[in-house]
Amino acid sequence: MTDDEIAAALRGYAVPTLAEVTPPACDLPPEIRQLVPGTAMVGTAFTVRCPPGDNTAVTRAVGEAKTGDVIVIDAGGNTRSAVWGDTASTASQMKGIVGCVTNGRARDIDDIIALGFPVFALGLSLRGSTKGQRGETNVPVAIGDVVINPGDFVCGGPDGVLVVPRDQAETVLAKAATEHAEEQTRAERLRSGVPLSDILATSGNK
Repeated sequence: MTDDEIAAALRGYAVPTLAEVTPPACDLPPEIRQLVPGTAMVGTAFTVRCPPGDNTAVTRAVGEAKTGDVIVIDAGGNTRSAVWGDTASTASQMKGIVGCVTNGRARDIDDIIALGFPVFALGLSLRGSTKGQRGETNVPVAIGDVVINPGDFVCGGPDGVLVVPRDQAETVLAKAATEHAEEQTRAERLRSGVPLSDILATSGNK
């Protein structure tokens, strides 16, 4: 399958469903939260590593990333300065970049919400980043205990963000189809009056 085909297939499942069938330690820390309500994203990771407090590499990444990418930013351990804002969101949306996730912070949230651009971050900060340190793009980065490689699939929704390793994506999709079917069966049994305790006893307590 091509990257576009995999991304399209992943969009067919809720992120928690995908998390059930993805290898452990692929879900980003829950502190990385959805900042724009009602948005979701699935795309290929375009990774950025910034020196603490500087987002020069983010500007470069927006220029280098392609349609269908998610900008993934390791903010270098600085959690006060905002590494993402409305200008980067606007430029990304115009290019077809589908979202941003970072272990740093964002700002200009009203403008980003008006755009409807998916951003997942630690939170907000008024403080801007400095400019001038090159940083790195398209290299492996870590957010919490999860390593994200360029080209991995990044799936974000209201419950959080999941990374699906590129080399395991098709296996995850096959398992997700089974998991989704089981979820549908459980829901149907609930609606038919089967007690929840009985359903959980035969479904691995999911």
